[in-house]
Amino acid sequence: MKLFLAIAAVVVAIFGAFPAYSNAQADSLAAERTAVRLDLESAKIELRHYLQIEYPRQRRHLDAQIQLTQEEVRSLQERLREYRPFDKFSTGRALVITIQHTRMCLLDAELRLNDLRAERNNLIRFHSDQWRVLELRAYQARARLAELERTEELAPPQLPAPAAG
Repeated sequence: MKLFLAIAAVVVAIFGAFPAYSNAQADSLAAERTAVRLDLESAKIELRHYLQIEYPRQRRHLDAQIQLTQEEVRSLQERLREYRPFDKFSTGRALVITIQHTRMCLLDAELRLNDLRAERNNLIRFHSDQWRVLELRAYQARARLAELERTEELAPPQLPAPAAG
């Protein structure tokens, strides 16, 4: 009889401690699941933001800068054409400093235009890479969430709390 009572006491002690462990484990899994779901939602938002807002904004900005710089180059070239009659030895080259400054401005604008075109080309070329990086973050978050939910399904069911008294 004493052996039976000792075994019963051990069983009650084990089952009494087990639900507390299960509840703590369930709370931990729930908190982890919530964090992973937030990561997933954040990754989806970042991807959507890049595809719908950031990439088109960068593209519009570069296109506008290129258009503006092209117009600047055209204007400076026209100005140099207009200065051409005054840049002869017979007229004494009265506008030599202005013409040199205009040539320097034209060169600066042409170099800027080349840089802007290269930047736009790189943006277009590497757009898919940036998109894939953001998509990969979302995929990894989905995989972590699926693994976590699979772990929860495999977890042993919680035992009911022992009845008091």
